[in-house]
Amino acid sequence: MKVLLINPTQDNPAMRGPHKIVLNEAGIYPPCGLLHLATFEVLRGKHEVKILDSIAEGLNLEEIKKRILEEKPDVVGVTLTTLYLGDGYRIVKLVKEISKEIITVVGGPHLSLYPKETINWPDVDIAICGEAEYSFAEVLDRLSKKLPIEKLSDIPGVLTKFNYEKPACKLQIEDIDSLPIVNHRLVPYKKYFSILTEDNPVTVIMTSRGCPFNCAYCPQAGTKVRKRSAKKVADEIQQCLDMGIKDILFFDELFTLEHNRVKELCNEFLSRGLKFRWHCRTRIKDVDKEIIYLMKKAGCRLIQFGIESGTERIQKIMHKNLNLNKVREVIKMVRDAGILTYGNFMLGSPTETFEEMNKTIEFAMELKLDFAVFAVTHLIPKTEYHTMALKEGKWKEDVWEKYVRYPVEPIENIYWPDFDKNLLEKYCNNAYVRFYLRPWYIYNYIKRIMSPTQILNHFNSLTGILTKLTSRNY
Repeated sequence: MKVLLINPTQDNPAMRGPHKIVLNEAGIYPPCGLLHLATFEVLRGKHEVKILDSIAEGLNLEEIKKRILEEKPDVVGVTLTTLYLGDGYRIVKLVKEISKEIITVVGGPHLSLYPKETINWPDVDIAICGEAEYSFAEVLDRLSKKLPIEKLSDIPGVLTKFNYEKPACKLQIEDIDSLPIVNHRLVPYKKYFSILTEDNPVTVIMTSRGCPFNCAYCPQAGTKVRKRSAKKVADEIQQCLDMGIKDILFFDELFTLEHNRVKELCNEFLSRGLKFRWHCRTRIKDVDKEIIYLMKKAGCRLIQFGIESGTERIQKIMHKNLNLNKVREVIKMVRDAGILTYGNFMLGSPTETFEEMNKTIEFAMELKLDFAVFAVTHLIPKTEYHTMALKEGKWKEDVWEKYVRYPVEPIENIYWPDFDKNLLEKYCNNAYVRFYLRPWYIYNYIKRIMSPTQILNHFNSLTGILTKLTSRNY
């Protein structure tokens, strides 16, 4: 069968705030989930599978339609995220307008939140909840045998219009090391870039899946951590190096959760002489001096920390519970080791005051971070924040329930309802200006520039960000 996997654009008007501007200008990364699916299928050799990354290729809906007509697929798979659900919705609708015979399959993180509502979209034939490599393969094999869609209902994690009343199974693959090494050539890899890296192109690699913690704002919290072997991770890195990719972002939720695991990875990189620059994401609580210096030796260039708030009260509400003095200590330790620091911050948590938001901005500036991202807090479905809004009667109706049924209508406000949306976005806008236009920051930014490519990338990105933020045309 001919299969086309599509990564939709992200044009949802509800997401066009300061944080979205920064994300758009700061980089484009490959769609990890689709890469894993496509690699699995290509190696099986039973079906012809291609990926269409409409973000990397800058395609609009009409251009996506043209590509679908050219490919003539039997099956179109679309990955869905709740925040940009309307973009995926438009694509599955477009597919059925092209031909009712094309079978549409949807997956991605959104399906774990609203599986039944999504399978009941008129233009969706099959939905897969969770990690779909094995289930998607079984779906394709049965479809290739001309079995009707109702005969797919017993496949784990699969929903159809014939079985959507059954409880959705959120699939987790226990042995992720059994999955093949991702083939990064299946996407337009030269188009991926990041303002964070020294050079481009960049790519992303997952060395583990899952996060055991329960942050109040995160819909993916509380999932079992599963790991790939250090050898397989290193083999994938070698493939990337052979392609000319020397900057890699590890997209694990918590790269340093287990120190013995970090030592295995770093020692594997060093013993094989892998020369590359890498970034990772982790928690303040999960690093110490020994690990930091080993990571530096193995090529780590930047560590991204989810700090989120500069006040202890909001830390408790979020269930982050970070000790702010510990944050100061760790950030300094990382900087002293010669590794760049990156902090994530959120503004507008439930009951948060503007005075507390200002303390968060000042805390980010005090830490002397190399990069900081400020996001207005979204009430993501099925999170504790979302539940709080409903329980306290902050909404007359669940705005998400309405949205997921017909997602082409934009949501007016998915922030904590006590806040004025425009004022909150203006405050977030101001956080970026205050952080990045300080004389101290500009001076230190110039000192750490490492390559002409980096200078050009940063200049273009920062110019685009600041122009849009100051114009407020978002």
